[in-house]
Amino acid sequence: MPSSLHDFPHEIIRHILLYVSPEDNLRIAQLLSRGFYHLGNEGLLWRQYCRTSFTYWHPDHQIERKFAAIPSSVAWKQLWITKKRSTTKVARLLDGILSTKRGQLERLQQICLLGYDAKDYLLEQCRVDESAEDVLARRYDSLLSLQTDHTGELGVLNPPSGDPRSGMPPAIQYYANSALDSIHRGIAVDVWSKYQGAPLSTRGLDRALGAFDMFVLHDQDQDLDYISRSFDDLAERFRCEHSAFEDMSTRQKALALVRWLRANNLTGLEHPERNYRNLRNCLIGHALSDEEHPSIPLISSAIFSCVAERLGMTSSCCAFPSHVHASVFAAPGLTLDGEEELNPDAELEHMYLDPYGSDDEVTLIDLKVRLVEFGWTQGADVFLRASPVPIIVQRTAQNIKATYAAAQGFATDDPRKAGMKRLRVGHPDLNLEAACYSSMWAELLMKQTSSLHWDANLDSFLNRFALSWSEDAWIVEKYLVPLYDAFVDSQAGQRQRQRLGWENVHQILDMLRNLDKRTPTVSRRYTEEIHSRVRYKIGQVFRHKRYNYIGVINGWDATGTASLPTPHYLNADDTEEDTPVLNLAEHGDIPQRRATTFYTCLRPTVDRLRVSQDNMEIITDASLIPEALFFLAGKFFKRFDRDACTFVSNLKEFYPDD
Repeated sequence: MPSSLHDFPHEIIRHILLYVSPEDNLRIAQLLSRGFYHLGNEGLLWRQYCRTSFTYWHPDHQIERKFAAIPSSVAWKQLWITKKRSTTKVARLLDGILSTKRGQLERLQQICLLGYDAKDYLLEQCRVDESAEDVLARRYDSLLSLQTDHTGELGVLNPPSGDPRSGMPPAIQYYANSALDSIHRGIAVDVWSKYQGAPLSTRGLDRALGAFDMFVLHDQDQDLDYISRSFDDLAERFRCEHSAFEDMSTRQKALALVRWLRANNLTGLEHPERNYRNLRNCLIGHALSDEEHPSIPLISSAIFSCVAERLGMTSSCCAFPSHVHASVFAAPGLTLDGEEELNPDAELEHMYLDPYGSDDEVTLIDLKVRLVEFGWTQGADVFLRASPVPIIVQRTAQNIKATYAAAQGFATDDPRKAGMKRLRVGHPDLNLEAACYSSMWAELLMKQTSSLHWDANLDSFLNRFALSWSEDAWIVEKYLVPLYDAFVDSQAGQRQRQRLGWENVHQILDMLRNLDKRTPTVSRRYTEEIHSRVRYKIGQVFRHKRYNYIGVINGWDATGTASLPTPHYLNADDTEEDTPVLNLAEHGDIPQRRATTFYTCLRPTVDRLRVSQDNMEIITDASLIPEALFFLAGKFFKRFDRDACTFVSNLKEFYPDD
């Protein structure tokens, strides 16, 4: 029998170390002896730690290539430390976001710039059990901040400062969700940006359409990598079930695939007369992961083409009016039926399919007849060619906008409206807004800046961005600013009006930065006069007497609106006065209309809507509060006090007496 642990064979100690946490390995095991130090630093061990400690990695790490490499060729321990430092940085930045409103946007952007290196920790915060008393303690106690001193050894720093129990889950969950969603949107925009200025291509359709899913992914697993793996799996399943596949002609392969997809309910849609405009039908990731796999013709054709490409066929979508089809091309030198092509210079023979609605081939004559019925007698051939990815992406954006418009046309309590917006996770109204936002991004990135109408929707986009998605400033700066500058430069020789406000990307970004850096303006209830004038407090819930919506108070001023703190971005239609709470002219000579007492409030689509005190009716029934408000409340509040029907303020910097 070994007299001590040091007498055990190294193989057993290595096995034991696999069950020791990386933190305990660094803090304890490696300090026991020289032998333990060497065993605790072996590359195989730290490679396993990297596998088990983290799920998501920034693409710059090229982690799959490293996992496939010889262990000794990768500095696994240093890689684990680098990743852990990113986790600790995210925790500190979130701690800072909760501690002060000043610099929140800057901190959020620092988190987002870490990309998938921040995702593991953010997911922990999004999924934490809010009922646990030690919820924040468990978040921070697990973190280990590491540094390298002058000797090259590792030292342990203190965990994030402050009492971890002092915060409240809703606030940290809100900002963790905001950062995670922004990271996902950044990945989507990066995919689309690669098509700007590049030669038109039909490649990469799965990721280009999957980018729309990233805007409503939240804490789910169906990201771009999931979508790619799903198509790989479908192609492999099809091969396994069709052993004679390689001996088939192109036509036989295409027909076998479309029939297999339809037989397995992977394309098409049940009850299109009432379900066609559902948002989930426009998202390829939802179509792949949903048990019913619902999809409109465009997505059905894209599913066929993506699987066909993985099976070695040349396939693409055709942007046929009102109903996208899939096309399949014969192999070079052959016909669709596998016979040798007699004219080697002839255009590749191709066929058309409708994976959404038919098991059979769609003839060219049939398509041309339909075009005539649509009134297309000139230039109709463009609808019969393989459509580049940007065209299909823009077509998807238009479908999403059509869904958005259709949903707005239904009454609030109409059950059809709820069904149209339902996705696997997230609040339906907020998901619909995010999807509409994605369509705006797609149009800006997929249209070439050489187009005279590239900026047709720029002011609408910037308004929506500043109003609801200001955490995406890093995405706008990285991807939209270069396009905006290129467009402005391309128009330099033409007579143009001066671009101000919502038409100027630089001005909007500058405004966001200036507001983020602004020192909080403190509003106190010093006097009896202010107490009597300002009747309500931060966090109280009210119903608007005129418009009947429910809101939460998140700001007030006893003498008007000029000093109301934090960013305010409003459309004229959303205000109760002629002027917004904050003008883009930054308080120049524009007159500010003042009132006796004004508040700002949180609504699902506006975070700082100005409301007159006379139009407020305080409510005490928590069941009347829209669910969407709870999704957004963490931006201003710690938690909800159900007994008092009041949100607990996290705005003490501005309103210390409330």
